[in-house]
Amino acid sequence: MGFEVAALGELLIDMVPLPAASGTLNFAAKPGGAPGNAAVGLGKLGRSVCMLSKVGDDAFGRLLTRTIAASGASIDHIIVTKQHRTGVAVVTLDEQGDRDFLFYRQDCADANYTPAEVADDVITQARMLHVNSLVLSAPASASAERHAIAVAQAAGILISVDPNLRPLLWDSTEAMVAAAREVIAVANVLKVGADELAIITGIADPIEALESLWHDGLRVAAITCAAKGAIIVTPADRVTIPGVPVKVVDTTGCGDSFMAAFLAGLLESAFDLSAENLARIGGFACAAGAMVATVPGGMDAMPTRAEVETFMAERGL
Repeated sequence: MGFEVAALGELLIDMVPLPAASGTLNFAAKPGGAPGNAAVGLGKLGRSVCMLSKVGDDAFGRLLTRTIAASGASIDHIIVTKQHRTGVAVVTLDEQGDRDFLFYRQDCADANYTPAEVADDVITQARMLHVNSLVLSAPASASAERHAIAVAQAAGILISVDPNLRPLLWDSTEAMVAAAREVIAVANVLKVGADELAIITGIADPIEALESLWHDGLRVAAITCAAKGAIIVTPADRVTIPGVPVKVVDTTGCGDSFMAAFLAGLLESAFDLSAENLARIGGFACAAGAMVATVPGGMDAMPTRAEVETFMAERGL
């Protein structure tokens, strides 16, 4: 029996800032990478998920695999290499808790993930393949992701997409946008930020922007709107989910937690796309995303189902 979700993409270490005396910077090494965060989120929510990626045979790689395994997600198909080091992203925060990044990913392990290393059988036996566009920024991993998508399409496996725009990792905005459009074009399930839609399409209104990207294969899309919540769109309905007010510490991983909870809700409801069910799973996903904003880090912050339910009950959600 296969996994519900095969998640493919970058695994890296987020160097997250800690409180420090004026004029100094202190950081903690936190496991991260958007697909890895989503895989851990799914695992903690009780779903069956396998991570497909590559890490270095180093302390950071071991921290990543240990954290992913602890969530219940499978690490059986994460390649460990001595030829490349695990990538690093240094996160800095402004007064609102919003992030800026410094990436140290040149020739890192996950950027050198190749088509030959992709576990095709994991994809063909899954219910869904989850990918993003950041993987397309490196030639080797781009080939691996395109191979995985082709395998999924040939087998009739659903494809979930989170574009995850990171301008600093691209040579140009045009290349980044082209990659985002490439993966959105194969998405059956899409999660995308309202700010990302504006960059991808040049259209300020998120609904109009999404409509310009819609295609026959796309069954449901969630537009995340930061503190304002989310809008979930299908060909038949548009459901607005209010945001959950919290004191923001760090927004790293919020979108990934939303993604994991949204996918979990779709899976456990057998893809019930009624407005009533989308409102239910959207509310749960917004709560899961908001929870992550209240603590530092990404992967470590992914909540369990019980934690989200308690969080919602305490707020009357």
